[in-house]
Amino acid sequence: MKILVLGAGAIGGYFGARLVQAGGDVTFLVRERRAGQLERDGLVVRSPHGDFQVRPQCILRAEAVSPFDLVIVACKAYDLEAAIDSVRPAVGPSSHVLPLLNGVAHVERLVQAFGASRVVGGSVAIPATLSADGEVVQLAPLHRIVFGPLPASGPEAQHKLEQLAALLRSTPVDVVLASDMWLELWEKFVGLATLAAMTCLMRAAVADIVETEDGARLMTDTYDACLRVAQAAGHAPREAAKTETLNRLLQRGSALTASMLRDLESGRATEGAHIVGDMLHRAQAAGIEPAALRAAWCHLQSHERRRAREGVS
Repeated sequence: MKILVLGAGAIGGYFGARLVQAGGDVTFLVRERRAGQLERDGLVVRSPHGDFQVRPQCILRAEAVSPFDLVIVACKAYDLEAAIDSVRPAVGPSSHVLPLLNGVAHVERLVQAFGASRVVGGSVAIPATLSADGEVVQLAPLHRIVFGPLPASGPEAQHKLEQLAALLRSTPVDVVLASDMWLELWEKFVGLATLAAMTCLMRAAVADIVETEDGARLMTDTYDACLRVAQAAGHAPREAAKTETLNRLLQRGSALTASMLRDLESGRATEGAHIVGDMLHRAQAAGIEPAALRAAWCHLQSHERRRAREGVS
């Protein structure tokens, strides 16, 4: 199975490197600067599970290659349109596209671009970053990937994803081949939207929020609003997932924040529209009181407008 990975940043770099480590036929579609870096230094991963290095195959454009069996899209949501344009030449009649983005809105856009039978679902949980010298740094032991066919995915999707799971299971990665991928996506979306809304709005970690007079109540109210949106969409999270997520959101002493807060505080673009804004708009459409989502989305929009006004790229 020929696999194309769009990007070699924290997410694409980590899971793509694991696939190379497992002996997969993997090519990375990267920008020229990143290609030069990888050619010179290789793809280096610093991990609690053991550091390793691979020599990746890289291309700068997909036009000159034949279609791939599986195209993994690992980008920020605000780069999705550019990603679609970049990978389109690599997606043929028998290809499948596996996005590893947060939220759920990107699935509809990919279906529009490539057709429902070509798109499968995916989600990752890994605290990772790209160092200044281009190394992928896994910040904690968690490295979970979930993927599975969607209801309209073509008949070959399951077979390809089974092959992908087999490759990754030969590495230390925690792999789940899901039978209900929409449920997996919504369970993560509900928790992430709450965490992003609250930590970005308050500019603080979970512990700083829940140890205030009304912080735990506001966190719970926001989570409940997101839960109701998921229920309205027909993807109510399972009890175990709800308990685990709420415990994490209310844990005293926790330094947990959404990565969106780090982007916000660094003055970078955020995935606010794809996560907090999208959840808010779904709540409004369903007539659900959105708790902190409205104020958080206003806060994130103000950040983006200020960046635009000050000419920050």
